[in-house]
Amino acid sequence: MTVVLLDPLRPDVIPLRAFPFLSGPVVITEDVHPATLWDLGQTSASWAEVDDPASTLLTGDRSHPFVRARMERGEQVISARRVPGDALLEAVALMDTLRRNGPWESTQTHASLRRYLLEECYELLDAIDDDDPDLLREELGDLLLQVLFHARIAADDADGSFDIDDVARSFTAKVTGRTPGVLSGAHADLETQIREWEERKAAEKNRGSVLDGVATTAPALALTQKVLERLSAAGYPLDTIDPAITAVAVEPGGDSIEEIARQRVRAFMAAVRDVEKRAAATDGTVPSTRDAWLAAMGNVGG
Repeated sequence: MTVVLLDPLRPDVIPLRAFPFLSGPVVITEDVHPATLWDLGQTSASWAEVDDPASTLLTGDRSHPFVRARMERGEQVISARRVPGDALLEAVALMDTLRRNGPWESTQTHASLRRYLLEECYELLDAIDDDDPDLLREELGDLLLQVLFHARIAADDADGSFDIDDVARSFTAKVTGRTPGVLSGAHADLETQIREWEERKAAEKNRGSVLDGVATTAPALALTQKVLERLSAAGYPLDTIDPAITAVAVEPGGDSIEEIARQRVRAFMAAVRDVEKRAAATDGTVPSTRDAWLAAMGNVGG
């Protein structure tokens, strides 16, 4: 006869093709909840104590001996179609179990995982540089673990700050809101997409400074590059920047060049914010052109 194989992740979902086979004799394995039978209107189904080839076997356990026996006989197997992302549900369930029962996982915090998150990012970058698909897949899995872990820790918060579904919704809402033209099919133009993204991002953030949102914990060179990119896009006169900000001299045995560069950039960022505040106090806006920046800095014509 037939095996109807339920998806353990969605045991209440019955494949449409299976319904005609569920009107006759039906037996179930131990994993099938009686509520499933009630919803189907099945009152005559019984536990599969013996393998009855004349009945339809309803199960969510692909490894069950009766399932294997029927598959070996070549019986029809009807199963729910899996969709991309199904395996993520298994990953979420595994993380939940580890957080509740793992002696190490149960004691971790957002702060204690910082070093691991950073390490995984660097290892992922190495995999990209090595152009190794297998290693890339593995490292992406390690990074996914960090996302799942942090979301699960947040779910334990007494105030219930957020969980993994909130993280997914945040991603969906952000990307949907910033790519309306692409998602609606209105255009497929790269420049238009980038412009839409930046315009909507700016509207969302409503930043008081061109440097708001720059991660100052980034490596010093990456931080410097990000700051310069932000300022360039805002019309800042880059030629007025102290060369000590844009140049790095490494001296064996000297102080940490990483920390020196970071402190210089942070001091420069503070100076830029001070200029923005002075400009806002004068006309209520932050500079957006070279002349506006120069005027705010008191260097017009200089």
